[in-house]
Amino acid sequence: MDVMDEALDLLEDSGPEYGPGFSSHAPMAAEALLALGRDEAVIPWVEGYRKRLPGSPKPGLPVDSGYWFEALGSFGRYADWVACFVEELRDEGWRTVLNIWVPRLLPGMVGAAWHGAIRAGHAVRSLERGESPAKTRELARALAYWASRYQSLPGFPVPRVGVRNPLTAIDDVETLPDEERLMKGLIYEKVRRLDGFAPFAQVINLTEPPDDIAPFDVDLLETFARVYLANAKTRGGAITFIHGVTGPGAVCLMTTSLLPDIGRVALRYAWQASAALYAAIGREIDRAPCDAYDGSEEDLVGRAVETGDEHAVKFTEVCLRAHRMDPRPIFLVAARHAVERLGRPA
Repeated sequence: MDVMDEALDLLEDSGPEYGPGFSSHAPMAAEALLALGRDEAVIPWVEGYRKRLPGSPKPGLPVDSGYWFEALGSFGRYADWVACFVEELRDEGWRTVLNIWVPRLLPGMVGAAWHGAIRAGHAVRSLERGESPAKTRELARALAYWASRYQSLPGFPVPRVGVRNPLTAIDDVETLPDEERLMKGLIYEKVRRLDGFAPFAQVINLTEPPDDIAPFDVDLLETFARVYLANAKTRGGAITFIHGVTGPGAVCLMTTSLLPDIGRVALRYAWQASAALYAAIGREIDRAPCDAYDGSEEDLVGRAVETGDEHAVKFTEVCLRAHRMDPRPIFLVAARHAVERLGRPA
């Protein structure tokens, strides 16, 4: 049994949320720790984290294969969705199921602050590393969480809108007036204020990835790393705006197992979801050039792990992954900023 299987066995009977709608980060952070090369930290971290998690709910009514859309966005049907995806994954290969269901779920990516999609991205990378029954069940739970917390945003993609750098397109994202903003509460509640905000409907069509998506991936992550740096003024702000990077980062993980056209549309929805956070409560974007990072990646990883904070771990992993694709200093600067903000008080 590998480390990820052991971690997933520890989480077998845990639910997807705890407290007032907080998502369980356990499987995502465990996989991110593995990606950071910190295998030895996974089990102790999971054992500590799982204490806050309630038990998994039991299924009730099956999700009807012909009317599955009626169960979208119904968190009370989470266990029913799990049963649905377990059955589908029993009958089909996981990549087939992924390519069938991701297009159906993409418009609801922002639900539960991206965590259904983020969890799916980490589950996909885990399966790509080595398949097992536990990892397949984790993909079922990830897709189920995405489906049960499905939440759409204004606007839908039209084809061939033109390739445009997200760093430029973000300037055309109109933000909510102050009097219409919700500054307290959960992220999905804050972005829901965009439902009646007509200017946001154009956002998904402000940019489209080219056939070679790798440069677009890096530009997308830099865009929202800059949004993070400009708006993460407090610990709570850091946690909030981290999701604008970890969300697209997880979608990038999924694209390796998605058909090219589906992957490109997925990135457009990732752009839309992160732009929604900026439009709903963001103020500005940091355009300042970044000096070369003066620390080592290993030190940065060590500091992220020492925080014990799931957001610091996941954000650091995404930033380091982006930096390896294109060594832009901003990714390491942003990761250091998050580690400092989220470090445990002395």
